[in-house]
Formats: sequence, C-alpha cells, structure tokens
Amino acid sequence: MSFLEAPTKKNDTESSTLNLRLFSADARAVFVRRPNRFLILARIVEVLQGTGTPEGTGMYEPGADGELGQEVACHCPNPGRLLEFVIPGTELLLERRRSSARAIRDAGAVSQSKAPAATGGPKTQWTAVAVRYRDKLVPLFSARANGVVEQGVLPVLFPAARHIQAEYTLGDSRFDFMVQDEAGLLHLIEVKACSLVEEGIAMFPDAPSERAVKHIEELAYLIKQGYRCHILFVIVHGHAERFIPNLHTDPEFASALSKAAGAIEVHAVTLEADEQGRGRIINMNVPVDLSFGSLAEANRGSYLILLEVPDAVQIYVGSLGPVCFQAGWYVYAGSAQKNLSQRIARHLRHVRKQAHWHLDYLTAHAGKMIGLPIASYDNLECELADGLKNIGGEPVPRFGSSDCSCESHLFYFSAPPLKNRDFLTLLFYFRHRRALGL
Repeated sequence: MSFLEAPTKKNDTESSTLNLRLFSADARAVFVRRPNRFLILARIVEVLQGTGTPEGTGMYEPGADGELGQEVACHCPNPGRLLEFVIPGTELLLERRRSSARAIRDAGAVSQSKAPAATGGPKTQWTAVAVRYRDKLVPLFSARANGVVEQGVLPVLFPAARHIQAEYTLGDSRFDFMVQDEAGLLHLIEVKACSLVEEGIAMFPDAPSERAVKHIEELAYLIKQGYRCHILFVIVHGHAERFIPNLHTDPEFASALSKAAGAIEVHAVTLEADEQGRGRIINMNVPVDLSFGSLAEANRGSYLILLEVPDAVQIYVGSLGPVCFQAGWYVYAGSAQKNLSQRIARHLRHVRKQAHWHLDYLTAHAGKMIGLPIASYDNLECELADGLKNIGGEPVPRFGSSDCSCESHLFYFSAPPLKNRDFLTLLFYFRHRRALGL
C-alpha cells in the first residue's frame, strides 16, 4: 500500500471516480511569510479534527489547541516560487507531523526570530499541505503526486500492464515509475506536479529547474536504448485548457521539452482536492502545447525590473537631471529584441557598468532587485507601462520613455509589488496570454 488510501471505487476507464487521500487537514492557518523555499511561517486560526494522514495513522493527535492564534513554522514541501500563493493572509491547511504527544506539547509556537533557518522538515511540527486560491484548494505536497499517478493514472494509461515499479533505478538515475506493458515493452515515467495555472494556462516550472532539464536529457538518451519514455504533468488545481512549458521562467526546459516532442511522450492530467484532503483526477487528457520552443530559444521579449529603494534619495538621471525618489518599490518596464536574459542580468548589477539607460542611474542606489522576463516576439513594454499605471503605480515623469509617447516606464509602489494581487494578475496575463498571442 502506498501513502494514499485505497480508492473508494476502482474504474480504469473513468479515473475521475477515484478518491485518493492526499493529506490530513489538522489546522487552518494564514500565511505570514516564507523565509526560504522550504519554510513557511503561518498563524493558526482554527484547529481541525484531522482526517488521517498518508502515513496511515488515521488518528488526530491533540496538542494544537495551545498554538491557536500563534505563529508556527511549517515545512513547505513545494520548493517552487509559488508567487501567486505566498501573499500575507492567504489561507493554508496544515498537517501535523505524527509524533509523540510529548513532542507535540513541547513544540510550542515558533517566533520569527526562532524560525528554523534551513529546510524545515523534521525541525517543524507542521507541514503546509494546501493553500486556498480562488476558492479552490491547491495541494502543495508535490511529492505525493506520484501516489495519485500510481493509483489514478497509470491504470488508465496502461490497463493491461504486466508490472509497475515505483522509484525505478537504472544505472545512476532513478525514475518515478517503470511500467512493463502487455507486450513486454518497458516504459520509464517521470512525474512533475504543476501548481501554476493562470488565465486557463498551466505552466511548469515556476522557477528554473536544472533537475527537470536533466530528466529530459536522460529520457531522450534512454529512448535510443529501446525504452519508451514519458513525462507526466499533474496539474493540481484549476481547469486548464492546455499545458505549456514555462518559457518565461525556464526557457532551457521549454526548449528541451519541445525538441524532445515526438520522442518523449508528454501527458498532462488535472487533479482536484477537497476539504477532507481527498483528491481525484478530473481530466485525463489536458492538451499539451509544445509550439513555443523557438520563442524560448530566441531569448527576446519584455521584462519588469523590481527595485527596492530603502531611503529617500535624489539622483542625477542623465538628461532628466536631478530626480527625487521616495523610499519604497519601483517597477520598470523594458524590452529586448535580442539577448533578453543578458539585458536583465545587466540591469540587476548594482555597480561596474557605464550608465546607458535611465535605469542604470537608479540601480546603483537600490537594495533588493528582481527581474521578471516575459518571452515574446512583440515589444510589450508600453502595454506593460500602461498596465502598471492602471493598477495604481505612480509614474516617475519621462523616466525610460524618451523614445515613445508614454508618460513613464518607471512606477512607484509603496509596498512590495510581489505581494500585490493586482500586480501578479497583470504579470500572469502577459505571461500566459498576451505574450503568446493567446
């Protein structure tokens, strides 16, 4: 028995009837902050009667009552950026690590100053297992997608399989599944959980993944050795109309997957979770669109540069002369018809560059800086500037707009834009729709 409960109904042709245990909802909490990609700090707002965990205890161990209203450290099992989820106040479901009652009593609340600095895991008593997003629960435990595939997907893809083996080792590599079909052919399957679904488009990964690129290269090699190879994307929420490899955040992955089309078989399915931590496959055949590989390789498009100015400062900005910048955040909209990644990297350097663009004068005084590429054949910087103004950005007059009719291409925000839902909506619209001509 794997970590998932046996399905309540087995039907190899209609996988949506399978109800699989994904997680135990032991507490409801709100997101506070994410010190690193493996750790979330959350405030517990309600203690729930756990529904039984994938570890199979089936029992809720008391002890969380004393943590009600307190800030606790939670392991984050999804190491992606999760930009759309990590906004203060977002609702989370937490699962308690099953351990002794004494360990639970001794755990207590974790203050910000005492939060674990590394990877969470055994140092935390809680795991953030789901987030509520647009009135739907999104499972965060990406590793548990394999159990969904084992019980809910593989029986449909391979109804007459002779043998299915999880965690299959071949040489120095390990693959999520090996399936021997009815004809004796060996299939290697890699599973990827996809949580980024915006504008009806699912994308993976939401951050650069060298590991995912390596998997594509390994599978492409093994095809030549006689194996049938597959990559299966488990979309964990929403009703995606199609899946597209994320050419904005990981163009190398998008290019590699597109090049492998026809050799590696690519599948996408959609998983839906309920309040009790049960999941079911609601779509076994999400269309996979690999047509943007050339754009991923083109290294061109538009971009947003986010800059934090910690203190008010007056800066001499080339032809603009002295410009006063108040403390806060600024977002700059630009474009590069070639060498997009190099242009962004140059902007993000604080020093050792000759001032060429207006932005170069500001970056020398900035604290934290973030680059957000938007791969596209179109120049979208003026549309981006208009969008930034429409969501409340205050324009810095004539900054970066000397070659167009825009009022400005630099906009002030008093709070971090990545914590602004309107800003994220704008970013995702351009990445998932406008930039791709969809």
